[in-house]
Amino acid sequence: MDYGKLLGDSFEYTKDGLFRNLGTWVLLIILAILPAIPFIFVGILMIASLMSGTMPDMPTIIGGFAVALVLAIILGAFYMGYLVKIFRGEAPLPAVSGFGKLFIDGIKYLIIGVIYFIPVLIILAVTAGAALMAALPTLMAMPSEPDWDVLMPVLMPIIGGVILGIIVAVIVAIILWLFAIIGIVRFARTGRIGEAFNFGAILATIGRIGWGTYILALIIMGVLVTIVVLIIGLIPYIGIIIQLIVSPFISIFSARYICLLYDSAGVEVPSEQVGPL
Repeated sequence: MDYGKLLGDSFEYTKDGLFRNLGTWVLLIILAILPAIPFIFVGILMIASLMSGTMPDMPTIIGGFAVALVLAIILGAFYMGYLVKIFRGEAPLPAVSGFGKLFIDGIKYLIIGVIYFIPVLIILAVTAGAALMAALPTLMAMPSEPDWDVLMPVLMPIIGGVILGIIVAVIVAIILWLFAIIGIVRFARTGRIGEAFNFGAILATIGRIGWGTYILALIIMGVLVTIVVLIIGLIPYIGIIIQLIVSPFISIFSARYICLLYDSAGVEVPSEQVGPL
């Protein structure tokens, strides 16, 4: 694997696509901002309520943020749907068009991500639930001024169990992420959500790339993107604005990088697989 070529091709694709089509860049910035609007609106309402001397009750606050979260997910579907276009292998950089399809593809992308994340949530829920049930009798019996010398030996195994659960959840998340990356590209190429969970085909694709090559390529991309984001974030005053402007560049670069990594396996999806769910 020529990692330099992989990085260079991804950079050129992104640079040419955005700098030669500034309108596309502006539209992508707008699409990136959309998910934040519901939270901004809720924040404004809360500030206005506080300024009027009325403190919103907790159910209202939780309900407001829950609604904002749902709206943010819906609005974020357009941006995610555009990334599906890149995963599909469209070149040069496609225009921001066909908003109906962008929305549908984005929702499917989101569904795939949620399904992949369910095992991690189950592990965390079981771990936290077991720890809470184990600790509850001890916590209920605690005096107002507990003797921590007595209490800590009881709580340490519970805390250790939670930490172990988190470690297991992180490991499972990393493994699933390795599968999800190829799965998302398969979905983009076929249009079928089920292909995102075709683990036999996913394993075959990673096998053709080479597990070591595949993981190293993702590490290189992750480290590079993290460094760029951190450097921009350290810029005083205008760092956030620059991050917002650069975010489409980073997203497109990463999506194209993954697309080329997938293509390096030489996988061809038969046309008859393309279709609905």
